[in-house]
Amino acid sequence: MSKDIRLMAEARDKNLTTALKLSERFYDMSVDVMSGLRDLKDCMYNQELPGLDPEAIKEQQAELAGFKKELEKARELVGECRQIGHDLSNVCGQSGAIEIQKQMEDLSHMTDEVNDKIRDRGDELRGAFQHADHFKKLVDIFQQHSNSQLIQSINSWLPQAEHQLALMKQPSPDPNTLQRQIEELKICG
Repeated sequence: MSKDIRLMAEARDKNLTTALKLSERFYDMSVDVMSGLRDLKDCMYNQELPGLDPEAIKEQQAELAGFKKELEKARELVGECRQIGHDLSNVCGQSGAIEIQKQMEDLSHMTDEVNDKIRDRGDELRGAFQHADHFKKLVDIFQQHSNSQLIQSINSWLPQAEHQLALMKQPSPDPNTLQRQIEELKICG
């Protein structure tokens, strides 16, 4: 009987050791991946508006490509977490499996959020690039067929107008204040 108890104790010790190792690996990895995904999400929310010229937008697209690579690495790590979580679920029982499933759902949800933000940013940059490229072509045509005095006049007026617009406040929800802001805008034009 003592031999049976010793064998069961050794088996239990082996199971607990295995569960501990898997648990530490799973939670360390899932916390790291979640942290990386949150950082990536924050980076996506802090992106500047698309540039005004095609070259600036190309730089932003290159930066976005780096974010996509980071997301792909995170997806691979989420897959590893899923496998470790599956192994851990087999060892730890039903109550542990529920917690593991919740953690995996959180990782999947965050991955989807970051993916959506990256996709939206890519769409935004593609649209901005098309408009900027079209505008650049129009400016080139205009410069070829227009007199230089008109171009100099526009080049001197445009920075001033841009500066005045940058100093303006956000549109007000108050109709009277909004009307004054519209009048200010007409004066700038």
